[in-house]
Amino acid sequence: MLAKLVTNHPINNNTVIFVENSLFVAGIRTILEFNQINAIKFNIEENVLIQEVSNSVLITQVSGEEMVKEAKRIMLHDDSTKIITIKNTLDFYEIDRLLNVGVKGICLTDVDEAYLVNTVKQVQGGQFMVDNRFTNELIKEYRFLKENSIHFMPPDDKYIKELLTNREFEILHLLVKGFSNIQIGKELFISNKTVKNHVANILMKLDVQDRLNAVIKVIKNNWISIKQEVN
Repeated sequence: MLAKLVTNHPINNNTVIFVENSLFVAGIRTILEFNQINAIKFNIEENVLIQEVSNSVLITQVSGEEMVKEAKRIMLHDDSTKIITIKNTLDFYEIDRLLNVGVKGICLTDVDEAYLVNTVKQVQGGQFMVDNRFTNELIKEYRFLKENSIHFMPPDDKYIKELLTNREFEILHLLVKGFSNIQIGKELFISNKTVKNHVANILMKLDVQDRLNAVIKVIKNNWISIKQEVN
């Protein structure tokens, strides 16, 4: 008889959405269900439901100051859980704390419907999604941390140079610097529309949803040397 595999931690692969404003829980749930995403409402103080279901989207109200603590608690129990937070206000340090405890999606309460639905879908698919109003700041901070890492290695850029055109590779370097589309256009003397097209091609080739995930992917894979990106 084959031995039964026993694990100390369940792998339920749920997506849990924390909403700071209790008045918005029902509205967000309605938006998701209108877009064919079934969202189950639960009480964060009664954590049983998360353990009983799998591959599900769950939504609950959590006060802003409790989100880090509750995310830690859930992740300690089941680190396959993907957590999305929807807060009334955000700053970089809050985003950094949430990401450090394993949160995969971070939005402001005024997020539009399309972005909210896309965030849930992308997080379910394993991507990081952070409100795009904070993307450039996050890229700059991530780059700063990597620049100052003691584990610096020369880049292995053969793959990325074969994958991208010369112009796309040039734009990718500017994305790593945290440049916006407008800044890239000014730097390279090209139109904003041309920049958008190039960025879209880069994201498609890297198989990522947004520029933040693009930067994280190329730096993690050491395809670009950020030591060369110092302004």
